[in-house]
Amino acid sequence: MLRHDILYLLTAQPDEIVSGQKISNQLNVTRAAVWKQIKILREEGFDIEAQTKNGYRLLSTPLALNEWVFKQALSTQALGRVVDFSDELSSTNDRAKELARQGAIHGLTVLACRQQAGRGRLQRQWESPAGGLWMSVVLRPNLSLADASKITLAASVAIVDTLQELFELPIGIKWPNDLVHKGQKLAGILGEVVGEWNTVQTLILGMGVNVNFPREQLNNTFPATTLQEILGFDIDLNLLAAKILENLEKELICLEEKKFDELKSKWTKRAIGLGEGVRILRGEDVIEGTFKGISIDGALILETGNKEITFSAGEVKLRSKKGYF
Repeated sequence: MLRHDILYLLTAQPDEIVSGQKISNQLNVTRAAVWKQIKILREEGFDIEAQTKNGYRLLSTPLALNEWVFKQALSTQALGRVVDFSDELSSTNDRAKELARQGAIHGLTVLACRQQAGRGRLQRQWESPAGGLWMSVVLRPNLSLADASKITLAASVAIVDTLQELFELPIGIKWPNDLVHKGQKLAGILGEVVGEWNTVQTLILGMGVNVNFPREQLNNTFPATTLQEILGFDIDLNLLAAKILENLEKELICLEEKKFDELKSKWTKRAIGLGEGVRILRGEDVIEGTFKGISIDGALILETGNKEITFSAGEVKLRSKKGYF
């Protein structure tokens, strides 16, 4: 794409003005064509200085999702190397499923600026306005079905690690798949198997993070927040997405190498409510006990009376007896 070629030339000399004639000569196009592409890049959010008779200089890249900027930030081997980008989708998970059934490779990543019908676990609505990070990844891991169920735990750790590394922001994990800051939900994860449930060939991992918008745009019934509200400024969605995929890839490799104990330790250090009294809601049943952690297969361990019971993520809801999560 011509404008991407122009960006490569500008970023190759980030502190210098690159003449329009040099760009047109190297790309074998007219200077008028160069100027047309510069205007398009500006509309996409690139801050490009234009000096008459001198040339162009790239001052900054957009914070909003942009395929070119995202790919420049990416350092993974597989995740995100093929990307499907849309301004708006019904659901990134649904789009990823569609592409998976068409033969999408491991690591294909679907990104959308907004979702019309985003959803979380148990088919709950997930508000997905512009400015958030709405992303789904097609995974074809070398894992059994039992181990594949741990991928949502890996994603939780990957997002928490990313927010700590980029912003020194401490985030807690509410089992099984919610990320919480001071009692308010910041991000969620949804894993869905494509095909039969008795084997794992493909898993769609959806991740949603509330980022560059005020929390008033969220109509959720539970307390929620955004990174903009917490940090007080907008952040680069492309860098955030790329860093999450980098950390996720590391955790997936650990799972494939049968190093679940490492993931379990990282997850446990960030778990909300560990060692405290909780309620498990399973259908109409309410079971009270002490949250003891997660088992080797990623199930919640509840101590009740003199025995321990485990619960899988698909069947229950977790609530605090104190009412703070």
